Amino acid sequence: MKIAKNRLVMIKEKEMEYDYLKSTESVYNFLKYKVELHKEPEEVVVMLALDNKLNVVSYCDVARGDISQSFLNPREIFKRALVSNAKSIIIAHNHPSGDVTPSLEDSTVTKIIKEAGEIMGIKLLDHVIVGEKEYYSFFENDPEMIDSYEATRHFRITEKKNKNKTDKEVSQKEKERN
Repeated sequence: MKIAKNRLVMIKEKEMEYDYLKSTESVYNFLKYKVELHKEPEEVVVMLALDNKLNVVSYCDVARGDISQSFLNPREIFKRALVSNAKSIIIAHNHPSGDVTPSLEDSTVTKIIKEAGEIMGIKLLDHVIVGEKEYYSFFENDPEMIDSYEATRHFRITEKKNKNKTDKEVSQKEKERN
């Protein structure tokens, strides 16, 4: 019997310029203006991977679904998080209907991902639901569902790095670039 020796490789599809993601609103702006997640005709789940200094190092598509649900397995999130060498993650998905109210499944999956991340040593900082004109953040609205201490630390640290820029300035810059 032969056993294959394998190695994991992450292939960079593209790069994009973006300022620090210093708040949930700036995460939403990134997902709306750079990733254009709100334009997807079916539910798409993405993951932002952060390093140990809480800088976003990559984002990956994780799952695709239909118009009302995505078929997400936490294994797919953490496989990409591990290959990205992530210390923490932010997950997001769109609601094609535009209604960003979380479903029972959204809350259940958030809890499962948080618990799996705790076992693996990868913190869940937020789960953001993206609509065309608004977003829902578990960090802002239901902090016990995610690692709110680590999320608060992330947003506070990145705010210090970017103290002279407001989310509105960043949002305006992104609108002007598009």
